[in-house]
Amino acid sequence: MDDSIKQDLWRYALTRWQDTAFEKACLHLQDEFQVPVSLLLCGLWLAASGKQPDAVVGRRLAELAGQFETDYLRPLRAVRRKAGQDERLPEFKRQIQQVELEGERWLLTTLPTLCDNLLPAGKPVDAMAWLLVLVPEVAQCEGLQRALSELVGLQDAS
Repeated sequence: MDDSIKQDLWRYALTRWQDTAFEKACLHLQDEFQVPVSLLLCGLWLAASGKQPDAVVGRRLAELAGQFETDYLRPLRAVRRKAGQDERLPEFKRQIQQVELEGERWLLTTLPTLCDNLLPAGKPVDAMAWLLVLVPEVAQCEGLQRALSELVGLQDAS
């Protein structure tokens, strides 16, 4: 896959993260429902890019993002948050935050490599269609469904 395409999701994420309401909605989904922010961003990016939802690709994306989140990002986040409670460690917290951000960047430039064979829809796809593929638990959780709908509303508003 072309490096510029791999960077597209990262650039998309940086642009979306400028919207504080969008950031807050993503962090709520991460903290309350353990949905990886990178997975949300990837789904919204795929929808905006006009890629047809695909269950097989969606499962691969969810597995990679979920495993990376469990193995690396959640432990880093826990250390960063704990360091943030200790006024003696602001530089340590900043360094952990940088490592956490680098992990997010790696994931957001790796996820597109799993999307090489997706068919174009020719126009943007409904974002909720991708999020339902990526986060199937939404069918059993009303709170998760509301939170995802709020995120899609923020996406559509911009």
